[in-house]
Amino acid sequence: MWKYRCKTHLLSLIGSFLIGTLFGAITFFVYGDTMQMYMQEIAREFSSNPELLASVEAILLNPVIQSIGTGIIFAGLVNVVMLVQQLFSKSSYAPFIFLALMMFASVYLLMIGILLLIPAVVVCIYGMVTLRSSLAFERHQRNINDDAEIVRIYKIHHQLNPEYQKMAMECRKNIRKVSSICVLGVLAALFVMFFIQNFIVLLILMIFFFMAFNYLMRYYASSLMPIRMLLYQNCDPEACASAIIYFSTKRNGKIKLTNRLLLAQSLIYMDDPELAMDVLIDFPRRDQASTLQYWSLMATINYMLKDEDALERCKQEAGKVHMNYGPQGIMVQSEELASIQNKMDLMNGQLNTCKKFYLQALKKAVMPFQQVDACYYIGMISFVEQDYSLASMYFEKVISLGNKMAFVQKAKHFQSKIDAMDLRPSQEEI
Repeated sequence: MWKYRCKTHLLSLIGSFLIGTLFGAITFFVYGDTMQMYMQEIAREFSSNPELLASVEAILLNPVIQSIGTGIIFAGLVNVVMLVQQLFSKSSYAPFIFLALMMFASVYLLMIGILLLIPAVVVCIYGMVTLRSSLAFERHQRNINDDAEIVRIYKIHHQLNPEYQKMAMECRKNIRKVSSICVLGVLAALFVMFFIQNFIVLLILMIFFFMAFNYLMRYYASSLMPIRMLLYQNCDPEACASAIIYFSTKRNGKIKLTNRLLLAQSLIYMDDPELAMDVLIDFPRRDQASTLQYWSLMATINYMLKDEDALERCKQEAGKVHMNYGPQGIMVQSEELASIQNKMDLMNGQLNTCKKFYLQALKKAVMPFQQVDACYYIGMISFVEQDYSLASMYFEKVISLGNKMAFVQKAKHFQSKIDAMDLRPSQEEI
């Protein structure tokens, strides 16, 4: 998991260093006189040799050195935060330990962050290189060169519906708008820090920026909701996949797939597990939630491919994930593990257990696609158990709600078999 965060970590260090350097330069030229007096007092306190004092003052008052030093401090602070985020995944007590250290040993934390800058850069570069190599190896095994190859294969297996191109462009436009506003917000925050000296005003403005940022993040998360609803609400995986592909296609025609999890889900409901597996090769497992989602989807894919050993590995890997989100995180993980176990039970023919699982899933289902999923498996199990009237009832629900999900064609197939049977009671039974 840590390798997927290396690129973000490295870019964050570079960005914070550049921002800190800019901050140091502007601070020097805006508050130059005050800074000079402060630095001279520090130099006099730590040096009694006049010649050494003059050298130290020359170094401390150098605008280039001050700017670079501020950049290093900013990068060290960001480095500490990023490293602590890694620790969050290892222990549920890590956040409390970090807060305690921030309150009582913040200077030492900053020093640790600065001292670990070079090791962090080296480890990030190593992680990026090895991750890229391993992903390239997986793609080579699957005969996939890049995302354009995945889209080419998709077009062979399925139709790319241009009707949803406009929706995809609108979603991408909204996300770009949010990104631009975030950049302007950062610049505005820096401006406030540089030129507002009243602490009360500064505090109020910072609270406002924090609230605005939270609102923007919620808006960002909802920007892709129209595409998600194509699958979740409309039960149209082809439309959802088409919208994602159009969303991922840049103006120059280059394709960089985003929302791989949703695309893989769509392909699963289009009965194309092989291509779904190809899509998930480059899925970034940056945190516990994304890692759990990955193994849950891989479990579904391996069940569809009838690979029992791979399904067992999915359960083991999902069990290793530490969801440090309190009771809710534990509940989410237990539900995902139960879902994987249910697929194993279904593969092993434990139909009664699986039927109970899907009946419970149907009660909890909120979205139509979840209802279709549960109804299909209840119908299939009932068909195998020769409870044809119950199977027919659930297959009819699948057909009425499923729209373009692959379950609909399968349900129609089973329903045609039921219709072909003469289920009327014989004269002897009467």
